[in-house]
Amino acid sequence: MAQAAPPAARQPVASVVVPVYNKEAFLAECLACLETQTLAKDDFEAILVDDGSTDGSLAKCEELAASRPWVRVLSQPNGGVCEARNAGIRAARGRFIFFLDPDDTVSPETLANASAFFETCPDEVDMVTYPIVSIRDGKRQRLHCRYAVLDETGVYDLNDPACAIVAQTTMNVAVRNRFGNNVLFDWRPEAGAVIHEDEKYCTDVLQRTMKLGFCAEAEYRWMRHDEGVTTSSAQPERLYDNNLALYEELFGRYEDEVPPYVQGLLVNDIAWKMNARIALPTHVEGAAYDEALARMGRLLDRVDDRIIMTHPTLKRDYRLFVLGLKKAVPLVWHAAPSALAVTRGDELVFAAGEADAVLRRIVVRDGQLFVEGRVESPFFAGWEGGVELFLCRRFRRCDRAVREDGLELTESAAGFYDDAVKINDFYDFSFACELMENEDVWLDLRIGGNSIPLRWSLKELVRPTFLLRNTMIAGMWCVCVSLERSKLIVGRLTDMAREAVSRLLGARTSR
Repeated sequence: MAQAAPPAARQPVASVVVPVYNKEAFLAECLACLETQTLAKDDFEAILVDDGSTDGSLAKCEELAASRPWVRVLSQPNGGVCEARNAGIRAARGRFIFFLDPDDTVSPETLANASAFFETCPDEVDMVTYPIVSIRDGKRQRLHCRYAVLDETGVYDLNDPACAIVAQTTMNVAVRNRFGNNVLFDWRPEAGAVIHEDEKYCTDVLQRTMKLGFCAEAEYRWMRHDEGVTTSSAQPERLYDNNLALYEELFGRYEDEVPPYVQGLLVNDIAWKMNARIALPTHVEGAAYDEALARMGRLLDRVDDRIIMTHPTLKRDYRLFVLGLKKAVPLVWHAAPSALAVTRGDELVFAAGEADAVLRRIVVRDGQLFVEGRVESPFFAGWEGGVELFLCRRFRRCDRAVREDGLELTESAAGFYDDAVKINDFYDFSFACELMENEDVWLDLRIGGNSIPLRWSLKELVRPTFLLRNTMIAGMWCVCVSLERSKLIVGRLTDMAREAVSRLLGARTSR
């Protein structure tokens, strides 16, 4: 391993480890953000570790270091980002070690403020984190949900259930330099894509005290040039066994209760992989699939139900499916008028007073009303009883009764994780009815014979250009979607009224 410049005799406050592999184009900007740090140059060093780059990265590192005595350059044969960071950790002389990828930046006050905060808690924490901001196409993206908990500078106890959503899985951190006793990156999966090395490293460092420092007055800027793991490697056959092996190792460190923070790591991982459709073992089938899924279930048996059911990154429609993978104590579904509930033993884990009706198409043509939509609820994930849907119509004359017609429900593709795996029973419906008078039209959902209110949504509605304020005019008919009352209000217009309403709607929608 070659070293371009000798270290300064004075121990710096901070060392910044920058692993470099074929990032020549980004190095100048990376060094520029360190050049503008408010921490004095005598108080920090940057360690650029070239990991066998095949472009001009090494030469660029040496060029940048030549005029900057606070920059050191190391080079080594290609061994991956973990080995590059480990080389930087071993070479670091600062009291605190920061990590920076060569295509990212940090705010000017990051080193000074995070180091100063570290000094205030010398024995309490081994790691300090600070906000990470994802920047794509020059635009700042929404912050991770962890910052609902990490909302001010301080020390956070990771045994607190509120910290289950913190999930420190990225390298916007500084660690205390323990020199010969430093934690190193050591995640070596048996096969497949190498991810989660940052997550394991952070968890290893945090394990001693299970406390995390947070400095709000600093910022890591994650420039989203690419997504890291390639599409070809981010597939279940490359990830599933390795991921579960990691969490089995982390959970296996605890004989009794797993800390909420560690439980949350698993749920956070399942959540983002469910969204990316890479969480489940769809690379195997039959008994092999069942056993692979049961392996995840055995981990989830050690996760508190509340962490699963309230985790902000786990979609509402996925929660009962994930909860159902826990087999130690079975879930029980209950339905009553205007009430849906799921219990595990004596604990209520889910409750709702309504389900959702997603209206996708509303058309009036030739005096007929055509509607297509979907009925959905997380409750359907394990409900095995009856589900019925009725079309209800009442003419707005005081002497007219409600007319009910049963609708056919068909299995909806929206309830499938992919072509082979169903995670919920959602139902598609459609109906057509002839318009004759002013009337109200609504849907009555019955689960196990119990009437359950429906909350209507137009989030997937194909909206014609003449739709305004959920109202459309078609011929002599005016149809208004009342989301507050979950019904269609149909009215026959006189010629004068039709012209007036059409002018109003046309003026508002002409663009």
